[in-house]
Amino acid sequence: CFLVSHMGKPCVSEGFAVIYQWCGSKCNKFERLKAAQVATGIRDNERSGRAKLVVVEEGQEPVLGEKTEIPEGDDDEDVVADVSNRKMAKLYMVSDATGKMEVSLVSDENPFNQSDLLSEECFILDHGKSKIIFVWKGRKANPDERKEAMKTAEGFIKQMGYPANTQIQVLPEGGETHIYKQFFKSWKDKDQAEGLGRVFVMERIAKIEQEQFDASKLHESHQMAAQYNMVDNGTGKTQIWRVECGNTTGDTKVPVDRETYGQFYGGDCYIILYTYTKGGIIYTWQGSSSTLDELTASAFLTVELDRSLGGHAVQVRVTQGKEPPHLLSLFKGKPLIVYQNGTSRKGGQAPAPPTRLFQVRKNLGTITRIYEGNAKATSLNSNDAYLLKLPKGDGYLWKGKGASEEEERGAKYMSEKLKCKIKPITEENEPVDFWKALGGKMEYQTSEMLESKTIAHPPRLFACSNKTGKFIIEEVPGEFNQDDLAEDDVMLLDVWDQVFVWIGKDANEVERNESVKSANTYIETDPSGRDKGTPVVVVKQGHEPPTFTGWFLGWDASRWDSDLMARAVKS
Repeated sequence: CFLVSHMGKPCVSEGFAVIYQWCGSKCNKFERLKAAQVATGIRDNERSGRAKLVVVEEGQEPVLGEKTEIPEGDDDEDVVADVSNRKMAKLYMVSDATGKMEVSLVSDENPFNQSDLLSEECFILDHGKSKIIFVWKGRKANPDERKEAMKTAEGFIKQMGYPANTQIQVLPEGGETHIYKQFFKSWKDKDQAEGLGRVFVMERIAKIEQEQFDASKLHESHQMAAQYNMVDNGTGKTQIWRVECGNTTGDTKVPVDRETYGQFYGGDCYIILYTYTKGGIIYTWQGSSSTLDELTASAFLTVELDRSLGGHAVQVRVTQGKEPPHLLSLFKGKPLIVYQNGTSRKGGQAPAPPTRLFQVRKNLGTITRIYEGNAKATSLNSNDAYLLKLPKGDGYLWKGKGASEEEERGAKYMSEKLKCKIKPITEENEPVDFWKALGGKMEYQTSEMLESKTIAHPPRLFACSNKTGKFIIEEVPGEFNQDDLAEDDVMLLDVWDQVFVWIGKDANEVERNESVKSANTYIETDPSGRDKGTPVVVVKQGHEPPTFTGWFLGWDASRWDSDLMARAVKS
């Protein structure tokens, strides 16, 4: 089959053994990158990783026959698509206040008002673009409403023809995730002070048009996939295999020692099978330093495992640094540990560096992640805890001013894993030997906000582009990492007390000239009542200061040395 496209738009055609990515002469790097992601998705998920991917430029189509006239691309199409995408989220209320259970449309366009969410009711937020359904349960909602909310969400899946692996994320009032909050104009947590002390209270009654539930009329049918979900508390059965290539028996998966569950290496790929009462989930974790062969084999072995289970398991591909909450919950309350590069394969390990630095960051509740990074002072962050392991087996547990007790416990847990005798130290009370082990004292990520144990305004990342002739700002959903920085665009990193304007090396002249203006407009139009004098900091790709890189878990300064398209095809 072929996906036909106008000039200026890349498209993908599929053969049985070869996948062709066709790039129009006027398409930009961002569109090329997206096309590469679609093509690799087809290769990995539908061709079991066995098909060959070939990139073809317009005018170089040897297998497609005689070239016909291709119409010029229309920028207005992009504008219409962007507007349409912003209107795809819908909010519904599930209530029996009238004596019978009814589902009511609250709003068919986001951003929504937080005051629309009533503690006495349950709500469903459906967002086709991000392919996820949220069920929000008010703390005062009765059991029937809670049950009907789940039934209604399942109605989306069954009656709209969504695939069997579609998932639902359930959120209790007060337990909303950042990706959920981004759909609202100005989300404020309970009792959060505003200005000099005014407390936000949810009290406005939503204006709702009542209608009888009919899932077939709620919105158009779009395929949905698993992302950012918590199907249960992670107490089911977990099995983990490491992907190995080049064996005499071919590509295979090797069982991982249960004692090392939750310890991954950046140079490996792993397959995690989680079995619970309602079915199974297969997570495919891919390290940032794993080889192309391992990435391809992991996709093939995942499909093979799914087939052996009857083909009904949910499949979730996870790249390093993008671990969803449910995956983190599978290790019986233990932190996820990711070693920098390397492999857990016997005989394949390179000697560990004499000095090692591990960053500990809380992710969800009491669940933490531990990432090994570069042993330099610039890697520190006031909001986290760190373990610094020294060559002779001793070390330091460095606790930033904003680090939580869970993060401190995570650093102690890591020291036990490495059999490292530690000396606890706190920020601004470091001995000389600590800085000496890190190559000298240098500037690192710290601020008044980071020194607080609770961050009222989590960082947000936005992509800015004028590919349609005007600036369009789109937020990067969920947890972001370094790979989300598009090299041919301008990115805004909002950390509340300042806004960074990150300029990719391939951003065009208009984007470069208009970037600061765009950031100022973003601040001025922020509906959350922020200080209009919030400073704007301009950062160039490859010259990021620690005050910027500290917001990205596991920042790799050498990442920009590799080619954008090569990284896209690999990931």
